[in-house]
Amino acid sequence: METDDDDNNEMDINEDFHLRLINYATYERKTFLDFLQYFIPRQTIIYIQYCLLRIPFLLAYDYLYTEQFASLLHRFLRYSSEVFDQESHSIFQSINYVIQSSLFQQLLDINLMFSIPILGLLLLIVSLLCSDRRLVIFYSYTTSLLVIRFYYQINRATDIELNMIILQFIFSVMYLQMLKLRPYVHSHRIQVWICQSAPLVYLFTRFFLSLPYGIYLQNLYCIVWLLAHLSELFIYQIESMLYLIQIRVLAGTFRFYNNFGIQTVLTYLQQRIDIITLMKIFWLTKILIIPLGFRTIYSNPFIINVTNSHNETIEDYNTTLTKSIYFTVLYYGTETTFTLMSFACLTSYGIKIASHRFYRLLHIWNEDVEQIGTIMGVMLFLLLFQSNLMRLDLHRRHIPLLKAFGLLIVASLHFLHTILEPQLLKVAMQTMTSRMAFDQTDEDNLEESINKNNRSTTSYFTPEIIRTLYHRHVYTCFSTLLFIILYTLFLWRISTLSTWILAITAFSLELIVRLLASLAQYILYVLEAHNRLANVDSFDEYIFRIKAVTSCFEFILGIFLLCNGFYILCYEARGALRAFMLAVHAHMNIIKNFRRGLKIFRNRKSAWHIVSQLPLATENEIQEYNDICSICHNSLTNGTTCVTPCHHLFHQKCLQKVFYANQNCALCSQPIVLEKNDR
Repeated sequence: METDDDDNNEMDINEDFHLRLINYATYERKTFLDFLQYFIPRQTIIYIQYCLLRIPFLLAYDYLYTEQFASLLHRFLRYSSEVFDQESHSIFQSINYVIQSSLFQQLLDINLMFSIPILGLLLLIVSLLCSDRRLVIFYSYTTSLLVIRFYYQINRATDIELNMIILQFIFSVMYLQMLKLRPYVHSHRIQVWICQSAPLVYLFTRFFLSLPYGIYLQNLYCIVWLLAHLSELFIYQIESMLYLIQIRVLAGTFRFYNNFGIQTVLTYLQQRIDIITLMKIFWLTKILIIPLGFRTIYSNPFIINVTNSHNETIEDYNTTLTKSIYFTVLYYGTETTFTLMSFACLTSYGIKIASHRFYRLLHIWNEDVEQIGTIMGVMLFLLLFQSNLMRLDLHRRHIPLLKAFGLLIVASLHFLHTILEPQLLKVAMQTMTSRMAFDQTDEDNLEESINKNNRSTTSYFTPEIIRTLYHRHVYTCFSTLLFIILYTLFLWRISTLSTWILAITAFSLELIVRLLASLAQYILYVLEAHNRLANVDSFDEYIFRIKAVTSCFEFILGIFLLCNGFYILCYEARGALRAFMLAVHAHMNIIKNFRRGLKIFRNRKSAWHIVSQLPLATENEIQEYNDICSICHNSLTNGTTCVTPCHHLFHQKCLQKVFYANQNCALCSQPIVLEKNDR
């Protein structure tokens, strides 16, 4: 029995040992990403990888808009012109004449503005739609070409240093790692052999051969290495190259557009590419990596002055460093049109997050709040683009930015009022409804309440009415009114008289009038609920007058803003976008509002004229009718009831309200206004 127990224990030990070996082997096979998943979720790692593979394409596309690209193209044309000028052949002379002509320069500028960005956009969409595997293969080929180029640059150096030998080994390791990322082909063995022998060839040519023969052999070695690399690229990746050359992704997108429409295509591209998030990450990447890695810091002279001067204090150094960071971010963050679009996307995302929390805190959040980020982002881009921010001097670029954000604050308050006004009036309607229901249920004290109301009709602000003002929507409305007044006064205090301060003052006055109109309507509803209006039938007339005064004031401010914008267009900043926005403003806010107001005025006038011509019902007709007004559901009274041609009875005021929308009877839908022949 003891031997059996020993055998079982030995077997358990062996099994445990084998399990430990298996776990150790699996532990050894874990990669860096496997360990990273303990701290960051896998989906986050995949998304970071997705963004890192596509941000370089956005940086390359943004380079098409920069002045460096335009100057590079012009330098290339000047160099080509000089080369052609040295040639005596007639063909080169004619080509040189075409290049130096003014028409060719104008065509080149047009291509730099339109054709090249559009073509680059198509290639950008194709590259963004590619899978991660294809992009990894593309980067592996690109990195391998860079390794060969750097190896060639090292070979041109005449001095033998230890750093160069170390770089040779580093480049060899990088090239071998890039080979592992690509699918295995037979030419990999040749490339591995060439890459591993590159440092040895470098040492052999430098120590055992003379300098001219060594450099010649090294250049020949780089050519063989490059041919081996290109052979794999052109032979074994021919399907991927044909996939990109034939642009099958765009062909599939066009077929998708023909079947489902442009809205579905844009939704699909947004879900597949997530271009908004990529643009936000692109802007942060550009201001952080581009100045440090590829291009110099814009305010480099500030740092040079600090490093060269030994009398600088710590405060001066901190000030200079802050200036360098500020001007670098300002330059690279507003360099091109694509960068401005990315900056607007990032700003809209921040506004969206802040507005969601703010509106939920005020308990006025609804689905329309989802659009505030998009609206503010588009508005910011239009304001910055029409101010020609990219062409301004660096020391003046902060002025349009501050002006644009100043207008965004007023626009966000306008949006707040748009969301707040319906809910404020809804609270007033609920107060009126609950008051009416309370008056109907309290039949026992009806006479007492009527006598009390008759005694206090002259008192508009009783404690019961003031108590209805204690509501968060009313607080928000009063707070917004106070803030916009103080904000406008603050802007007038810190700035001088200009077209911008006049425009923002007009927007602020429009918001102040709207807020006052909303509060006035709320107070009217409360007074109507507590029977404090002297003439109850004039309630709708009061509401109409408030809206009419508000609309007239907005119309006058719209004309003022049109004149102010026209002055800016003529004397301060010209541009096609500004002219287009002025035309849109004139059509939407002036012409359409004028037509709508004129139509309402005519309908109101004709309605009152038609109702006044209808005969009044006598007391016998009202008793024979024996019914209520089907519009307001109140009893009919003598002197205020009219008879329609279809022999239905309504209140004159109620029928007048119905006439604003429809000139038919509310019961039988027959026309009340008859033609002369019918009469």
